[in-house]
Amino acid sequence: MMRRMFGLTAAALMGLAPLAAAQSGGSIEAGLLGRYTWFDNASDFDNKGGLGARLGVFFNKNWELEAQGSYTDTKSSTASNVQVVPVTGRLQYNIWNKSTGWVFGLGYTYHQFKKDLDLNQSGGQGLIGFRFGTGDLFSLRADFTLDYVPKGFNVGGTGTKANWHPGIQVGLGIITGTNPDHDKDGVKDKADKCPGTPAGEPVDAEGCSASQRDTDGDGVKDNVDKCPNSPAGSAVDATGCPPDADGDKVVDSADKCPNTPAGEAVDANGCSASQKDTDGDGVTDNLDKCPSTPAGTAVDATGCPLDSDYDKVLDAQDKCPNTPAGEPVDANGCSASQRDSDGDGVPDSKDKCPNTAAGSKVDAYGCNVVLFEGAMKALVLEGVTFETGKAALTTQSSDALDRVAAGLVEYQHLTIEIGGHTDNTGSRATNIKLSKARADAVKAYLVSKGIAANRMTTKGYGPDAPIADNKTTEGRAKNRRVELKKTSS
Repeated sequence: MMRRMFGLTAAALMGLAPLAAAQSGGSIEAGLLGRYTWFDNASDFDNKGGLGARLGVFFNKNWELEAQGSYTDTKSSTASNVQVVPVTGRLQYNIWNKSTGWVFGLGYTYHQFKKDLDLNQSGGQGLIGFRFGTGDLFSLRADFTLDYVPKGFNVGGTGTKANWHPGIQVGLGIITGTNPDHDKDGVKDKADKCPGTPAGEPVDAEGCSASQRDTDGDGVKDNVDKCPNSPAGSAVDATGCPPDADGDKVVDSADKCPNTPAGEAVDANGCSASQKDTDGDGVTDNLDKCPSTPAGTAVDATGCPLDSDYDKVLDAQDKCPNTPAGEPVDANGCSASQRDSDGDGVPDSKDKCPNTAAGSKVDAYGCNVVLFEGAMKALVLEGVTFETGKAALTTQSSDALDRVAAGLVEYQHLTIEIGGHTDNTGSRATNIKLSKARADAVKAYLVSKGIAANRMTTKGYGPDAPIADNKTTEGRAKNRRVELKKTSS
């Protein structure tokens, strides 16, 4: 009986297959499967696995008629050996991409029970499955089935209680037949790189129409691409052309001034006069009154070289950039109040000795330093100090001693005595020794500034020649001093 049912079902499907393929380009699916069935508890059969086969024919891409038979050995409390042979015919709907996708089916199942039990039952079946494509020919399919038998088998007799038999099955199948052209563009699906071509659109050899094809690979389909030969990788707008964001007819990739105001004429770089700065002075050409300013020249708001003090000497050449208004200037832009012709640090407008030798030390009037004015014989060196209890000069002493050196350079005939003095703190012998050492330190400094040593003698007076009262702090401070005495006329 089982073989007869398989044979009839297969013959019927094979007879339909050429018709289906010829009318709609469908395919034939055949496969072997393994199946596991959970029998309804009322039937008292042990849940078991078995084997089966299926054969189906596709009427179109989605609809398929499939026959399936399987075989399972099981047992029950009333029958030690039962063969369950269900034969099913299903109408199935496929949601797929080529050989992969979902399968949904409904059909009729004829159950045969053999060996220790002789019984036949009819019922319905539902199926949900998934097809995994493994290539153009083979596919792996996994299904869940649910058989419903209105008058099912019950322990001890046929009874009237309905049976529900869920099951799972996994099988390997092959799909053969014609190579369909589902979008009917004249290119078979296997060669069609654009399988969803809109009806009626002309296609190329790969099955792609202008609305699907992008010949230059710019992301804009050929049917709307106004620049169909854009270089690979170039940015384009919605029409497939290089973008020109400011509409100045210079594409963005070449536009050095991408935000040109509407309507302004531009050069080959896409720049207008309000954006261009030909001489690079920071003032755009439309405002530049001096359009050929040398590179690096400081300019004013009109693009012309600066003359900050308005003395008619440009800042770039002006050595005295802050000339007071109205003062006459020389070619360097300097007035008498700024110029120092003899380089003594005193401007010409205040210099009473305008021809002082270069490098000479001068006073506030630009004249050489004079150590002893008039009949002065002695000079206390204000600002010359030492480290406490030592003969080491402090750094603050340099300015005063430099002025002494300048005076000795100016008056080459002058000889001096350098006398060191202390207050009366401590022993006289110690103070005599300290004051002499301090006088020697001053002489050594002046020698280092180029003064001949034979023009200077030193003496340590200690506390013997005070010029103030040693009983007060102020008096003792005045007594600690270095004093110069003129020893030549």
